[in-house]
Amino acid sequence: MGVTARYLVDTGPGLHAGPSAPAAEILFVHDGTGLDALALPALGDIYPLRTARLEEAGPLLSNSTLAVVFCVDMSAPDTIRKIRDQFVDAGAQAPRIFILPTADRRSIVQAYSAGAHQLLVAPVSVASAEQVIGPLVNKSAEGLWGRLTDVQQSALRISLKLFEDTRASSLRGEGLDRSSVTRACNGVISAVSHDDFPSLLNALRSHHNYTFRHSMFVTGTLVSFCDALGFCQEDISRAATAGMLHDIGKVVTPNAILDKPGRLDPAEMAIMRGHVTAGGEILSQNGDWPADIVHAVLHHHERLDGAGYCNGLSGAAITDLTRMVSIADVFSALIDKRAYKPAMSGRDAYQIMLKAEGQLDMALVAAFEPIAHSIK
Repeated sequence: MGVTARYLVDTGPGLHAGPSAPAAEILFVHDGTGLDALALPALGDIYPLRTARLEEAGPLLSNSTLAVVFCVDMSAPDTIRKIRDQFVDAGAQAPRIFILPTADRRSIVQAYSAGAHQLLVAPVSVASAEQVIGPLVNKSAEGLWGRLTDVQQSALRISLKLFEDTRASSLRGEGLDRSSVTRACNGVISAVSHDDFPSLLNALRSHHNYTFRHSMFVTGTLVSFCDALGFCQEDISRAATAGMLHDIGKVVTPNAILDKPGRLDPAEMAIMRGHVTAGGEILSQNGDWPADIVHAVLHHHERLDGAGYCNGLSGAAITDLTRMVSIADVFSALIDKRAYKPAMSGRDAYQIMLKAEGQLDMALVAAFEPIAHSIK
């Protein structure tokens, strides 16, 4: 199936629900000197961008601006004055990142005198952008959650804390807090039941904690899917738990691998695929989880024809819940914008999934069509 096979077998983790507010984006400010060519490719791969010349950029700043990235010649005093007038003295809250041609002392001093919060040196790579800009963008994205409903905010904040705490506890060799998992899943179920899922997805688009973002989308998709199939509340809760935890092993996967813009080499792929066993180990550190949830964590990359990983399961050895998690996981990977691929509409993603005969459960894929088509 060509490039499609990566998503159907090795899914990694954008979202395009109809926005109820201006799209959250980074404002990229340049002066046409050419330095921008050493930064735009990497930034455009991972962030929603609006580009503008310095003299035109000020009016484009809004409360949906996640950050302002300056790629300008700082040697002219007038440039520093313009930046301060439009973006510092005017009280703009968005964090400011300056891209410098070199890391010499003069350039650094000029950038901080113009109000820099962080610096990057050209050429900018995806990895360096994520390291420097990512935390600032996440903070700005989380700040925008305040305009969501209380139900949406609660779902996002409780779930984010779950993933942050799980990463920290895993590094200490500790397990999951099961009560936190339950609260996170109940929050997503509540948000979806209030028809808030499209705007919840929109709020997640700009967050660059991939495991959190992707797992939230998979969880919400599963809840919507179960609801459409008429599942009882207990089964919806179980599916939400499987979705929330399906990639929990990625909290210990290096970001350099999760966010690599190109194809993974064999050693990196082995580490990536190890997230399923890592997830099982995290679950095992905290008592007995239901067998079907453990199965989904360990085997959501298995395929009906035996072409998946890590155990080469096939056919009836793959449970119904795991088959549903696989569908939600593949769908999320297809519609999500990553450094190695553009975002895809729900309809286009569904057409790709229809080509997965023999890998995914096609009866469930057929039932999934209304959910897929609801994501624009």
